[in-house]
Amino acid sequence: MTESIWRKNITMETIAGSIRSFWSWYLAQAQGLRLDWMLDRGERRLLVRIEGDDAVLSLLDGAGAPSKEKADKTTSSASELLAWLSRQGRPARVILELPHDKFLVRNFDAPAVARAALPQALAREVERKTLFRLDEVFLGHAIRPNPQRRDTLHVTQWILRRDIARAAMERVGLTLDALDLVRPTPDPESADAPADLVVNSAALGSPAFRRALIAMGALGLGLFVAAGGARSWRDYQSAAQIDQELEAAAGAASTIRGMAAHATAESAILTGLRRARANIPALSDLLEETARILPDSAYLTEWRLSETKEGGRAVNVSGLAASAADLPPLFDTSPLFFEAALTSAIVLDAQEKRERFSLRARVRSSTEAKAR
Repeated sequence: MTESIWRKNITMETIAGSIRSFWSWYLAQAQGLRLDWMLDRGERRLLVRIEGDDAVLSLLDGAGAPSKEKADKTTSSASELLAWLSRQGRPARVILELPHDKFLVRNFDAPAVARAALPQALAREVERKTLFRLDEVFLGHAIRPNPQRRDTLHVTQWILRRDIARAAMERVGLTLDALDLVRPTPDPESADAPADLVVNSAALGSPAFRRALIAMGALGLGLFVAAGGARSWRDYQSAAQIDQELEAAAGAASTIRGMAAHATAESAILTGLRRARANIPALSDLLEETARILPDSAYLTEWRLSETKEGGRAVNVSGLAASAADLPPLFDTSPLFFEAALTSAIVLDAQEKRERFSLRARVRSSTEAKAR
């Protein structure tokens, strides 16, 4: 039992608490002593804010505060400002801020146990429940704890079309390749910070800073080892409750896995339907081809599309023609039809002075039609 406590509760809770406490203390000490150089990683941020018909450019430091550096008077455009920063040896990220009405926002609750799988699940949901493809949009999401239910999370997803971002970048003379992050304009009346939509993976941070964070995490682990003995007795008494929560989490995880399997199966079915649909000529193409084939001396009274026993499709037409026997060869020469044949006897219509006919022709697949 004791081994279970050390592995489950102390490792997960104490390490996280120690690291959070040390990080808060580190930031407070650095800012209190005005050691801004400890927080500045040398990078700069070029903020492009779209406000109505205007585009405002701002130069920020690595912490997001206005930079104290002054650009040359000749740097009047975004491209010139980036070139000036490059000459100064300062890597610059380009951040685009757009009004909230440019984004599609979705709010919903998700199980807390599925937090690690949320990015992949949200990407699949975009293709399943919206008209967008993943290569047409930028995605971002923010997660907040649910104060009413500890086993769920509040999730806000932000979706932005790429063409909107491209048009905003072109207004300042930049291309979409220069963009690193997209985010909504902060709302001063809202306490919730909007999500950042990552465009370039390099915007996630420099490797040197990540290595520093890992080193501080190792220091937090050392602090945990020193404080673990004092918390072991409390963890021993709460072991039974922890086991119950783990069983509940395992049940919730099983439900999530079932939902994921169901979503995968639906995606496979949808993919198969799309492929099958792509291999079937459109209805408009069949109508246009029928009109092209028929001679001027013939006209139709009925045109019907049906399914065949073999799983294909067939066109059934009825009408009047000067010579009904000449129609099947005309359909057989078409790249869309084959096996055309009259389905009833030819009858002369005394009033119209033409032959009444009924004809059936099978429809070729799109692959076969292109091969012809």
